[in-house]
Amino acid sequence: MSYGAVHRFFLRTIASQGVLTYSNAQKIMEESFPERDNTSIEDLTKEINEKIRPFQETIKIVTDEVTSEKNVVFLSLGFDDATKSQNVFSAQELDFFRILIEQIMTTESRQITSQYALNLVNKSKLSKTDAQKLLKTWCRMYYLAEINSNYALGIRAIHEFQHYLRENMPDTIQECCLCKEIVFRGYNCPPCGEAIHMRCLTEYLQRIKKWPCCKADFHENQLETLNCGRLSQTQQLEESQRSTQRTTQRLNSVEETLENSDDEFEQTLGTPIPGVSQRIARKRKRTIRD
Repeated sequence: MSYGAVHRFFLRTIASQGVLTYSNAQKIMEESFPERDNTSIEDLTKEINEKIRPFQETIKIVTDEVTSEKNVVFLSLGFDDATKSQNVFSAQELDFFRILIEQIMTTESRQITSQYALNLVNKSKLSKTDAQKLLKTWCRMYYLAEINSNYALGIRAIHEFQHYLRENMPDTIQECCLCKEIVFRGYNCPPCGEAIHMRCLTEYLQRIKKWPCCKADFHENQLETLNCGRLSQTQQLEESQRSTQRTTQRLNSVEETLENSDDEFEQTLGTPIPGVSQRIARKRKRTIRD
């Protein structure tokens, strides 16, 4: 099939939507071009990719890790001067997204709570109102996925940022012991700690009731324990962040006292930030007379 109106329509559709289920993609093409030949979605995708590859863009047919549903995803894989100059998101907004990725990938559950995500603005120059809007926007764009008030990486981010994660966070990512792809939503084997996709584990357990990585016996209650542990971990992260915020507030109060007072200040906090220590040292310095 020669490249023409059908290809251009399909490209515009998937590029504007970001993600389409495979069944919806088929339905749209059948309704829009009922008289076209029997060119499959796979063939259309292959022919379009040959045209858009020079622009470092691609269309990929992937399987969702959780639902096992086939999806058609539009991906932008380049990071050159053209992609850097995009004006959809500001530098501060992109930095917030980078922080989100790092926080999500460094938790065992690979999810963070919505409140924890909002509190991450303390590491950027965004307001919580702006951050909330961004989180909703990135969910609509399939870069994030909201799961029971938690945020995980969406299907688009999973496939678009694999190279970035391998290059910038090699010690953080874990590969599935079966398919060797990065695990974004999965489990860690209780006996040995190896990572595995939910989908890969489900398919494996249909044949053998053992953990595929270490061959230890598998029990259903192990998954229940792992799922409960995810909630506990995100709660611990939130409490850790609240504790850090309280400590920061106390330290700021100490700095303000030091700046507004000429009296010698008796330090009461165990681990002050360097700025506080230096001010205290300067306050206590006395001129030595002969």
